[in-house]
Amino acid sequence: MPSNSVRRKRQSKSGHYSTKLDLKEFYPSRPDKARKGDYGRIILCGGSDNYAGCLAFNALAALRAGADLAIVVAPRRAADIAAGYSPDLITVPCDSPFPLPDVSIDSLQNADALAIGCGVVRTVESHKALIEIVRKCETPIVIDAEALHAIAPDPGCVSGKKVLLTPNAGEFQVLAGEPWPSNLERRKLAIETLAKKYGATVIVKGAPDLISDGERTVVDPNGSSYMTKGGYGDLLAGAAAAHLARGKSPFDSARIAAFLVGRAGELAASELGESTLASDVLRYFASAIRSR
Repeated sequence: MPSNSVRRKRQSKSGHYSTKLDLKEFYPSRPDKARKGDYGRIILCGGSDNYAGCLAFNALAALRAGADLAIVVAPRRAADIAAGYSPDLITVPCDSPFPLPDVSIDSLQNADALAIGCGVVRTVESHKALIEIVRKCETPIVIDAEALHAIAPDPGCVSGKKVLLTPNAGEFQVLAGEPWPSNLERRKLAIETLAKKYGATVIVKGAPDLISDGERTVVDPNGSSYMTKGGYGDLLAGAAAAHLARGKSPFDSARIAAFLVGRAGELAASELGESTLASDVLRYFASAIRSR
């Protein structure tokens, strides 16, 4: 469990960074004249008839992590379910089984970041749509879940963009063409190689999380063995998108998102144990932020 005195990162000669963060860097005091939109507008593209809860987790995590607006672009049933989950969410329904590129790109005109891929059905058509959205997007992007499968055959589609890839171990294998190693030192080499291949920052989710932009690598140990239910990756993608929208680099956005979800998960699990849900962890984001 991390100390409440969370200090600034320090780079070692090896290029690896400590896991300690200066949370004041990510959450400075706000001026009295702060207005809606000053702290980020995020578009979240994903969902399908079967999967809608992940979009609510994406969007609410982004808001809890400090973004001002979270707008969900999704198939109509998924969009309606997300809207019904919380009045804090704005939704843009699509009459299609996946987010439509034209609707998504139009929604991105006034946005500061995009999170894409959660809950999307796996078809040739959906992959084409996801790639088109990524190619046309001019904001920083969190690429998660099915969007990782979509870009895997074409790493060049993210070339020159500010991108964070958020695979689990299985999705790492899809992107890298080889299994996620079991040894920590080999994992560091593997994630650095993948980050260089895509010209992106990568966080491989697990216990622990590993983050690399190809040059810098960090291991984040925060979290709990009770965080085994679905939804935690969705929280991480949303929290990372919030900090991309607030102007942080993909590398730093991944670091703070991993800390927030892991620390909030520890706090939730200390109270709820086996009953801990991803929706419970959202309630502890504020406590994790206050640890600054």
